[in-house]
Amino acid sequence: MSQDQDRTVSLQLTARMSLLPVATHCVETAGKAFGLGREESLKLSLATEEIFSYLSSHVCRGDILDIRCVNGLSYVRVEFRFSVSTLDMGALNIAASVDCENEDDMAEMGLAIASRTIDRLNIIAERQNRICLDIEKDKNYPGVPEITNAPVDVKGALTVETPDTEGVKLYVTRVAQGPPDTLRPPFFQYPGKVADMVTAGDCQVVTAVDARGECVGGVIIRFRTDRIVEVFGPHIFCRTREDEVAGLLLDACIAKTVRTKAIGLVNLTGMPPSVQLQFELLGSLRYYWDDDKTFTRQWYYRLLHEDPGCQVFTDGVLKDYLQREYGRLFLAREIREVRDQGEMKAGASIFSTEIRREGSMAIMRPLWPGAFSRKKLSKTSFFHSTWESPGTHRS
Repeated sequence: MSQDQDRTVSLQLTARMSLLPVATHCVETAGKAFGLGREESLKLSLATEEIFSYLSSHVCRGDILDIRCVNGLSYVRVEFRFSVSTLDMGALNIAASVDCENEDDMAEMGLAIASRTIDRLNIIAERQNRICLDIEKDKNYPGVPEITNAPVDVKGALTVETPDTEGVKLYVTRVAQGPPDTLRPPFFQYPGKVADMVTAGDCQVVTAVDARGECVGGVIIRFRTDRIVEVFGPHIFCRTREDEVAGLLLDACIAKTVRTKAIGLVNLTGMPPSVQLQFELLGSLRYYWDDDKTFTRQWYYRLLHEDPGCQVFTDGVLKDYLQREYGRLFLAREIREVRDQGEMKAGASIFSTEIRREGSMAIMRPLWPGAFSRKKLSKTSFFHSTWESPGTHRS
């Protein structure tokens, strides 16, 4: 049996409420077998129960429903595949609220519960009206002790290498225990999680070592799409040779992506000043906490090949802004304005939601086009953000 087969469990059944216990038991058992703790597997099972119930009652009642559990090592994903001509599941939006006194709203209460139980949600329209709705639940990992690293004394020539599991954990631990102003993604608080992400192929790690084999820096890359590669770092542990270490790590990143379909690198968490000159400033994002405190992150990108251009469809409200930004970045884009001309829109729009509990943040992305949801937006405790182009200021 292949490794991929060892990491999947598939179930095909009819979307009927009488089979609900079969679906929930399958997901809960698979979650535990794939390494989820009791609490995480129960939450994944609860989300499965609510989604299966809604599909069986309102979407594809009596039709064939395929359920697939996938072990992502650092998370477990449950995929629901079914056929439907229209889709109306707007209550999955994490910002939607449900009126308990409204009978129609109560029918969608389960979807609202499911969206708040999982860590990520995605919907893909496949061929022949097939829909893939998948949900993910992250595993719990021990965090990094709050210890400040001592500066690394570099000896001899530097080389880059692909570290083993222990090397990955050492690199991530040193980043997490660095100065508070070090920019890093939330999952850097969990070295074991990053090690599993590398093993699963979700990302790659490159480290720089000196003549003694001492780790003096590192970088993580992952493909956001086939065309865009996200870079975390480089993170440097030796300031006296920062430029040299950063240059080696950046060259290693480019070497790993140059023969792929990727046309660009993007950095959304910050990088050393010595490397910033080799990138274009994409913009900055100012985050606002509930206590009115703010912090700003700068985003960078670098083209690896000539940008082929593409079409962008947008509402008229954003057209001028997009024209200005694409012009500033010298990106060839044909912007087409989309207008509501009274045509029917089936169902409500759906936004995918990625919960980053370590940073008290939720990232929402447009996922499914539709009419404006009739659901009211509920207040959340997550901080919000404001995008700023270089040279602009927003209060």
